[in-house]
Amino acid sequence: MVRRPRAADSPGRPAQPVTDRADGVGVPRTRRNRIAAALVVTAALGTFCALAALLAPGTPTEDPEALAVAVLDTARRVTDPAAAAIAEQVGGALPAGARAVVVRPARANEPSSRGGTPHVAVVVGQTDQAAVSLLVSNGGVVGSHATADGWWTSVAVPASVRPPAGAALGLLVAAALLGAAAAELPRPRPVVVERDALVRGLADLAADLPDGPARAAEGLLVASGLRPLIPDGRLVDHLRHHVVGTEPTAEDDLVDTVAHTVRPGYADGGRIVVHPCVVVFVRGH
Repeated sequence: MVRRPRAADSPGRPAQPVTDRADGVGVPRTRRNRIAAALVVTAALGTFCALAALLAPGTPTEDPEALAVAVLDTARRVTDPAAAAIAEQVGGALPAGARAVVVRPARANEPSSRGGTPHVAVVVGQTDQAAVSLLVSNGGVVGSHATADGWWTSVAVPASVRPPAGAALGLLVAAALLGAAAAELPRPRPVVVERDALVRGLADLAADLPDGPARAAEGLLVASGLRPLIPDGRLVDHLRHHVVGTEPTAEDDLVDTVAHTVRPGYADGGRIVVHPCVVVFVRGH
């Protein structure tokens, strides 16, 4: 069987480059791919440099571990077991801008509770230390200390140098350029796993940024087609929600509902990419 020559195989007729337009006019795909690859490398390098500058830790104004020891010693010396009294004494021992959470063991027949001030939270009873640490972990350098009889504290000391807002903005711009450039590269197979990892990383980073860059990061996630998940007031779903803490309530209708969302989640259509971190109401007095 004799194969008929294609137009590109005909003598005296050079093969035409494949372009990005149906009429054959435009940037050749091979050249376009090289340009996109160069942009990906440049944007990735910019993202890495901006992230390194953003996450560079500042110098704490005081030693957080030593401050945690002093705070717990102050709390244990308070004769009045009320949360307000402990918070008042601990607040006087904190430097400017510092925050603390103190966990006091419950006495016989004493229900779990939480009280205090905006800078000092006092929790009574058994609790998840990782969840309680979220109360002070938003910025600063965290230190903790515990005693054998059940007392525990976590403090956050402000750093002398805050992460530069310019680096945060640079990170968002570089990440946007990286996503746009990567979209131009040929994709022989889906890269859902890589995209999900980038979304989770940006969602975690947004929770630690100042308000302005954090809102910009959340807007970037929404603009990419993701749907934010803030299940406040809904029944907790342990398959869809990541419970990081509890809050007691005397109202039966509120038990097992979401008290508030610590970090929003994100969904791609009906698929959850980032599970929201929530605090749940539990039965208490």
